[in-house]
Amino acid sequence: MRNNIRHNWLWLISALETYMLGAYFIATHSTGNFTPPPNSVLDMLDDPPFIFLLGVVGTVTLIYSLWNVQHFHYKIIMTASLTFVWLLFLCGFVIHDQMRGNLLSIPSMYSFFVLIRIVLTVLLKG
Repeated sequence: MRNNIRHNWLWLISALETYMLGAYFIATHSTGNFTPPPNSVLDMLDDPPFIFLLGVVGTVTLIYSLWNVQHFHYKIIMTASLTFVWLLFLCGFVIHDQMRGNLLSIPSMYSFFVLIRIVLTVLLKG
């Protein structure tokens, strides 16, 4: 397992970042600090099914990073689902920023850089 973590450390970081994005929405929604405009994209993305999706994708990525699963096109499914989730939330953050009149916020920039790192990891490490 130690060799798998050494080889897949970027995927481990991506799994933890995906878990933290879910924790961010849970924490901000439960404390009342985050009130998106009604009928906006982030009003929908902070609902439990999308938070559950973050947990599932984070778990799939964590399993790959710890055990380096090579069956059933696992890596392709893992990278596609991870890219989809981060792209979905990037679009949600950017649309939310535009509706509020902001250029870009910290969550938008962070999700952009995470998405770029995921794509570069796929392209460079294969």
